[in-house]
Amino acid sequence: MAYEWKTALATGQTPIDAVTYTRLAFGTPPVNGDAWWSAMVELEHTSIDMFAHFVRPDFPQGLLIPAAYDTRDRAALLDRQFVAIFARRSLIEALNENGNTYGVGNIHLGMVTPDKWLNLDAQPAPTPVMEVSDDTVVSGVIDDGFGFAHELFRTDEMTTRVDYCAVLPSPPDPKHKHASQGRVLEGDQIDAYLRDFTWSDLLDEELFYSHTGQVAFGEGKFSPVSLQRSHGTHIMGLSTGFAPIVDVTSRPIVCAVLPPRVVEDTSGISLLPSLCLALQMLSKRASRFQSGGQPVPFILNFSYGNFSGPHDGTDEVSRLFEQFLAADPRQKRWMTLPAGNGNLARAHGVFDFSDPQTCPPHLFLRVLPDDRTASHVELWMPFSDAPTPPDFVSITVTPPFGTESATIDAREGQQQTLCDSQGRVVATLLYTYEPAPTARGVITLAIEPTASLSEGKAIAPSGRWKISAKPKDISPDQQIEVWIRRDQTLPGYRPGGRQSYFDNGDYKRFGPFGRPLAVDPQNDTSPVRRAGTLSGFADGSSPMVVAAFTRKSHEISDYSAAGPLTQTPMSPTPFRDGPDATAEADQSLVVWGVLSAGSRCGSYVRLNGTSVAAPRVARLAADHILSTAEPARHWLAHAVQEAPFELPPDTSQTRMGVGGIDIPVDWSDPPER
Repeated sequence: MAYEWKTALATGQTPIDAVTYTRLAFGTPPVNGDAWWSAMVELEHTSIDMFAHFVRPDFPQGLLIPAAYDTRDRAALLDRQFVAIFARRSLIEALNENGNTYGVGNIHLGMVTPDKWLNLDAQPAPTPVMEVSDDTVVSGVIDDGFGFAHELFRTDEMTTRVDYCAVLPSPPDPKHKHASQGRVLEGDQIDAYLRDFTWSDLLDEELFYSHTGQVAFGEGKFSPVSLQRSHGTHIMGLSTGFAPIVDVTSRPIVCAVLPPRVVEDTSGISLLPSLCLALQMLSKRASRFQSGGQPVPFILNFSYGNFSGPHDGTDEVSRLFEQFLAADPRQKRWMTLPAGNGNLARAHGVFDFSDPQTCPPHLFLRVLPDDRTASHVELWMPFSDAPTPPDFVSITVTPPFGTESATIDAREGQQQTLCDSQGRVVATLLYTYEPAPTARGVITLAIEPTASLSEGKAIAPSGRWKISAKPKDISPDQQIEVWIRRDQTLPGYRPGGRQSYFDNGDYKRFGPFGRPLAVDPQNDTSPVRRAGTLSGFADGSSPMVVAAFTRKSHEISDYSAAGPLTQTPMSPTPFRDGPDATAEADQSLVVWGVLSAGSRCGSYVRLNGTSVAAPRVARLAADHILSTAEPARHWLAHAVQEAPFELPPDTSQTRMGVGGIDIPVDWSDPPER
């Protein structure tokens, strides 16, 4: 099949977000053009009430503000704030225009949300104060499926420790008038299910999870809880399971279940709206636990990661977490995040023009066949506070079996599309500018899936794509950072995405004994780098970011991602160069993973990755947050000194932080309840 590049003429306003633009312009449109989409908007000097007022005349039926935002939230006028919304496609296209008149500085598109999954009449719920003992710490988890009937999350046989669970991937409960999406389960309702579905001391867990909205086999809806192990249950077990806790009543749990179809999209493209809504719901609930008129401390674990983004601490996810941590100034809030598992993914590259003879200006992108999700490559320009940023570089792309594109410069209005012989768009090359505080341009290469089960769908060619760069107005000490969005299929989910990777021949994958090299060789000239692979979600200044080690070998796990980040004048302080510390994620090179709760009572399974290292730190933090006045990251640095785990002395801090921390979790001898 022949492919041809076409220069797209700039019409109307330049889009704010390139991915939102390409998904709406060239992706598969919804069957119903009036369908609701989830989205996250960044309001600038605009309250939620003002935003709704601006939108209403042009789109009277096009906007839904979730009931999770109460009257005070809607009236708050902040310099910047992230808000989860539901909107019609026409409104989203208007919000994605630079210079829009609605107060929106940025937007990220989520998923199409059918009407039956929304309660359009929901109203904000009152949040009564719950008086608790002064040693109470609230633990929170956001993940993709919680088997919260597991005995690790109970105080006794018929009483749960889960005070609140927002089940977003579920149709609204007609009895609950306060959730715009999904349903909300409170502790007394979960207790009632535990009593009603227990016979002869055995809980009918299939019936329990069908009533809580997490499993619906008849509807063909996938849920991780239907499997032997689920990521969310495992993480919750590590972060707040009762094993080392004597008084489990002082550890109430609040949690939010993300929709599986959002989690399935590991690129993180559609995650932000659901994450923003989940953070808002848990934030309101956690503030109700008070002792002596003050909210008790709250620790949240979010074990997700991504490869892409500016990696300078100014991205939307990092700022969203900062907004959450500061939402209630009366409450001490800590957060744990994984460093990421992309160290060996070959998803990071650098165009360095300081010495053209040793730094070739080409990256080769291997796009795999049978990839049913889009692939995205982001080329981030250096920081510039100029009103019109410099034209740093020019980019060309050559697809397999195709001709080289025309040049795309780093300036406004630059866009090209790759079309097949029938004129269908299979790839887009587009420049956009990410406004302050990022203040960096980005050229995005969006490649459509290389396979589809839908007839007539445009298919992009698989194979080796060549990305070439030529320096223009860029100094020798500046470079172009390139990241591929995460795109692989998660275990247990239906096959779909296959991770693209950089395939340069000079990248050294293995050492002299055949083991994968976990760090870049000295004096390496390959543009493909392991350094700088820290998760794009873990770049902020406040959360504790945790890398992974293997216990038997006393080594950093090969997959554990590393810094440094890209530091700009807009990067938050204190700036991080990598993770804060390292915790156990693998028992040995042969026995991967660590034990924690399975999806059903009495079961224990293994999972590995930095995702299981972070909740171990959350568990330890819950025992110490009351007794320290230090910020979270300072406390963790001292905790490493008190319970060190020996790691090789030559390991860089950009891989392990201040060191390894030993946090044993012994499931074999739980305390008396």
